[in-house]
Amino acid sequence: MKDRFSFLTGEECAESVVRISDDKMSATLELCRPPEGEHYGLAELKVLLDANGVKYGIDEEVIEKMIEKNIYNRPIIVARGKEAVDGEPGYYKYNFRTETSSAPHILEDGSVDYLNMDLFESVTVGQVVAEYVPGTAGVCGYTVKGEICMAKHGAELLPLRGQGFTVSEDKRKYISILNGRIELVDGRLEISNVFTVTGNLDISVGNVRFDGDVYVMGSMEPGLSIIATGNVVIDGHVGSVTIRASKDVILKNGMQGGGTGYIECGGNVSGRFFESATIKAKGNVNANYFFNCNIESEGKIEVSGSKGVIVGGSAKALLSIQAHGLGNAAEIPTYVSVGITSENVNKYNALNRTLAKIDSEIEILQKNIKMFEEAFARGLKNDKMDQVLYQKIKQAYAIKEKEREQCVENRNDMALIIANMGKAKIIVVGKVCPGVHITIDSENYVVTEPFLNVEFVRQVNEIVPLLKFGN
Repeated sequence: MKDRFSFLTGEECAESVVRISDDKMSATLELCRPPEGEHYGLAELKVLLDANGVKYGIDEEVIEKMIEKNIYNRPIIVARGKEAVDGEPGYYKYNFRTETSSAPHILEDGSVDYLNMDLFESVTVGQVVAEYVPGTAGVCGYTVKGEICMAKHGAELLPLRGQGFTVSEDKRKYISILNGRIELVDGRLEISNVFTVTGNLDISVGNVRFDGDVYVMGSMEPGLSIIATGNVVIDGHVGSVTIRASKDVILKNGMQGGGTGYIECGGNVSGRFFESATIKAKGNVNANYFFNCNIESEGKIEVSGSKGVIVGGSAKALLSIQAHGLGNAAEIPTYVSVGITSENVNKYNALNRTLAKIDSEIEILQKNIKMFEEAFARGLKNDKMDQVLYQKIKQAYAIKEKEREQCVENRNDMALIIANMGKAKIIVVGKVCPGVHITIDSENYVVTEPFLNVEFVRQVNEIVPLLKFGN
């Protein structure tokens, strides 16, 4: 039989050549011109490819075009391998907003809309709050030589940790076991109780004490109280009530405290307005105006809007106070104070004394624990009463360790406050009226003439009003 793939034709290639790429993912065929009157056939060329190791991915249409159009002496790709496609990684699909914002909306006049705040996501018992979509297996590939290219399975994620939910048998669905608030915090799924009053909080509901968040969709009647370990949110009007919360207090309308209204919280306090109320907050205090209030903030006090004023009462903040105005034309005594006081220094010193006492108690407990453990090891103590006493000492030690941790945290917070001495300031982007008493880091200043657009700062041992903002 005559060799159809090798012959001499002048300067043209003497034989048909099959070349496989270095990565084995493609192969080319370069045909030499056949003798006069003869033609290549598809089957014959596939035999040539096979003889040269090309087994997979052959494109017959390309070969047939080469034959039909007499394409010679040009290397043409006639076979391609298939790249492996790695599997997609597993992921969680959350059936709730994983990001919310407690920042209020700023209105055109610069005031704050506390009625429409994006506070938190709520879920109900039995709700599927998250679903796990496993990683896919991927698709294997191959080379033109028929070698398998293995695909990687998509990486899997660890199960979600947290509380307030159960997991389906197939470990893919996370189902709420509470009516409450849901958050994704540092990769943990946290569902906590929310006590919701769908109408007004009145005598029919009574005082509320709740381990979690409290949400009142209506108003809160005078004389009642809320004590919560989470946040307190009230949509409607608030009168002379008592509210204590471990986190934030948000009054979307406002508070007319009647002189007995009281708020104390471990976070921030915000509301449309506050009148004749006492406010104590670990965080910031925000409103559109304060009238005759007594405010203590370990952060900032901010009064928003063109009518954002503090009139009457006292306002104390560790970091700063910012308002559109202080006092009024009637020169109602208004006391504003920022920075540290002797009370802060005394508190810091007291925390140091408490910490030293706790350290001494921990040292005694550690010695007793060591004594018991050595006695147990030598067989000197082994009766039931010894074990009971030993466990009580260990429990006391664990309690003292927690006390110490909290005391160190409080001491460090107070040390940071003291370290910022001299940085506190009062900024007014409007009018300061006579009758306003300014205190910065225990230095006092009484306003006897109006100021417009001013910043009060402490310089050396006196308070200096710096006129700003275009004055």
